[in-house]
Amino acid sequence: MKLFRRRGPKGQLIQQTPPASAGRWTGATPPGQSHAVKTRKTNWAAAAAMGTAALLLATFFNAAVLVQPAHAAAPVIVSLTFDDSHVDQVAAAAYMNSKGLHGTFYVPSGFLNSDPVYMNTAQALALQAAGNEIGGHTVTHPDLTLADTAEQQRQICDDRNSLTALGFRITSFAYPFAASSPAIESVVSACGYNSARGLGDILSQNPDSVGLPPAETIPPADPFLTKAPDQVESTWTLQNLEDLTLKAEPGGGWMQYSFHHIGVAGESLSIPTADFNALIDFLAAEQAAGRVTVKTVDQVIGGAVKPLAANGPTPPAPITSGNLLRNPGFETAGSVVGGPPDCWVPGSYGTNTYTTSTVATGHTGTAATQLVMSAYTSGDAKMLPPLDTGQCSPTVTPGHRYTMSAWYTSTAQTQFELYYRMGQGAWHYWTSSPFVLPATTYTQTSWTSPPVPAGATAMSMALTLSSTGTLVTDDYSLTDGLTTPGAFQPITPARLLDTRTSSGPVAPNGTVSFQVGGVNGIPATVSAVTFNLTVANPTSNGFVTAYASGTTRPNASNVNYAKGQIVPNSVTVPVGTDGKVTLFNASVVGTAQLIADVSGYYLSGTVAAPGAFQPIAPTRFLDTRSPTAPPVAAKGTVSFQVGGVSGIPSSVSAVTFNLTVADAKSDGFVTAYASGSAAVPNASNVNYAAGQIVPNSVTVPVGTDGKVALFNASVGTANLIADVSGYYLAGTPTLPGTFQPVAPTRFLDTRTPTPATPATADGTVSFLIGGANGVPTSASAATFNLTVANPTSFGFITAYASGGTLPNASNVNFAKGQIVPNCVTVPIGADGKVNLYNRSNGTTQLIADVSGYFL
Repeated sequence: MKLFRRRGPKGQLIQQTPPASAGRWTGATPPGQSHAVKTRKTNWAAAAAMGTAALLLATFFNAAVLVQPAHAAAPVIVSLTFDDSHVDQVAAAAYMNSKGLHGTFYVPSGFLNSDPVYMNTAQALALQAAGNEIGGHTVTHPDLTLADTAEQQRQICDDRNSLTALGFRITSFAYPFAASSPAIESVVSACGYNSARGLGDILSQNPDSVGLPPAETIPPADPFLTKAPDQVESTWTLQNLEDLTLKAEPGGGWMQYSFHHIGVAGESLSIPTADFNALIDFLAAEQAAGRVTVKTVDQVIGGAVKPLAANGPTPPAPITSGNLLRNPGFETAGSVVGGPPDCWVPGSYGTNTYTTSTVATGHTGTAATQLVMSAYTSGDAKMLPPLDTGQCSPTVTPGHRYTMSAWYTSTAQTQFELYYRMGQGAWHYWTSSPFVLPATTYTQTSWTSPPVPAGATAMSMALTLSSTGTLVTDDYSLTDGLTTPGAFQPITPARLLDTRTSSGPVAPNGTVSFQVGGVNGIPATVSAVTFNLTVANPTSNGFVTAYASGTTRPNASNVNYAKGQIVPNSVTVPVGTDGKVTLFNASVVGTAQLIADVSGYYLSGTVAAPGAFQPIAPTRFLDTRSPTAPPVAAKGTVSFQVGGVSGIPSSVSAVTFNLTVADAKSDGFVTAYASGSAAVPNASNVNYAAGQIVPNSVTVPVGTDGKVALFNASVGTANLIADVSGYYLAGTPTLPGTFQPVAPTRFLDTRTPTPATPATADGTVSFLIGGANGVPTSASAATFNLTVANPTSFGFITAYASGGTLPNASNVNFAKGQIVPNCVTVPIGADGKVNLYNRSNGTTQLIADVSGYFL
């Protein structure tokens, strides 16, 4: 049995190494917890039996406080180093620089600009301009001893090259978690560095540092593993900090402080701002007295800036289909002898003690991983794919959801824990699955993630232990959850067509096509697309028909407009084999500008799963203007057959169609709902005024008789036209991207309660969908009819996922005093909410009637 063991320091996710390996380890951390934990290379297991040594060390430090040397052989050189580019270091640097002292800041290039807790490039450049040094610290801050040579080269060389390209002078390096080896030192040297700092090889207040020297030599015996005390922790006092310098002064040499946070309450690697400032004052006084000289690491080591080395090898091509994990059954040994399996590393955060090992009793094959939690206070532990630059971590697509599974036995409950990487940079804790029960025999558990956050490029996940117990895992799987033909993939609304800035207005009876497949992250082959189509600046009356490129234009319409109007409407339409959609401007003499904002697409293939969408060429299923179908009476209802017509199965769950009101004799609105429903729902789909022609897209459940009912809420008659563009298969949806229709339900109405609270000018209204009215919290997107009422100025509304960035898109355009509806299909935020942004100088009331959601 291969055993590798480490203690997890407080508050961290730790990627661990075997006891024989030098240094420490880590990766991402859950929100609110520190990223980096570093300490000495000494075996921590010995620390529990060091009471006598601790007493001797305390005596030594007391003596150092009481007896300050009169003269040192030479002034001790002190370097103030800061790891991980935490933004709180900026204020610390300002105070340090105000006293004439400068430091070295070790920056993982992937952290810059990745999160508000880290510095941005401008802040780091300002530090350099103020006389401080910027050093390298890898791209993503991994334990290098658990990476192969290619990944080490990417982490070290690419980091220096990236920082140099940003304008930094890079000569010094620090090992994440002080994890190093002679082979890694060679890589650091080959990448062009002049030095590299370790940790834990100089005497400090920690009991297990007894017997270590009080300072590094100048020059260091090994410039690529320079000696330094343990990292500064929250338990250290001001006296502890000063003692590091005082104890070094008698013999001279070099003493390096290693800070992570300054003034961050509750952070285990932070000291109070007052203590840091007092230390700076102390060092400035010592320097003035000639006992200390404060220098950056580069000033101590010296040497020219070496030429840049080539970037590390390109990571292996990611697995793009099937199981995305490398070595999912742990059958391939890792690069560290006696260490974890290839492409897997131990990890933890919190206060706990555990061991991980490879055992032969696998679910299949000859290997599984065992995790034993022997002591537990907080956090968790697990074995997970490394948080790297792409050697092992699986590539993911933003917006997609991923299904993971594993076979396990456990004496305690367990759950999946997920992390994601932004670009090629920082890793972040993402989310966790619900807990599953202990199991005495191998049991498979699976879970599907929420949509991957925007900007994420890779993920890591694993089953965890968050209590004492034993967990054995094997045969992991991670697959793109959105693989079902007809499944819907929402995206952040993206403008894929705007003739105002590209081809110019569409000619009378002319067409314009725009690319959908293969752009903006959309697969090259998709069956259908959902987008908001807006007509602007038409020079005459007309309508627009959307259809699949390369097909015959159907007898249907999507947007009806009058001269000078701005009219939006949601469109769901098949995509041509060339990946395009065509828009026909049905106007005899007038041109029109067309804008298309795409909010999602449907996967191609043979549709079979319940809730999957089958697009059809837009087809007219209802037109009450025909001689055999009179206008719909005031307060009257008309039904039309969907199931069993035009190739649609007799039993379907929902249908998507464009509904147009024409020849209305009075103001009113139309409500669409499943035939046979107990009552007309409190919802609307099309609001209209007398004489208007108003279209709107509708997605609505289909009754058990295969029909849809349309209620005319008006004192006058109106003609209704329905052009069907697709349907959803009947049955209970279970797969990601499949659709569950609901009876239209009002989720938002800013007109109530009294007094009304309209959306303010340039204001945002959020409303809850996931977790409300029976919609599951895991829903990825929703379809609802959005109505603007009583606007006090002209403008437009943009709908988008809560927590996301406001997109350059629109859903409803309106003029002062108008009532304007439009159907919206939009992603749901991680908090279950959708945002509605009012881009107007006036207020407006907003009403949202939800008719379904996507898993």
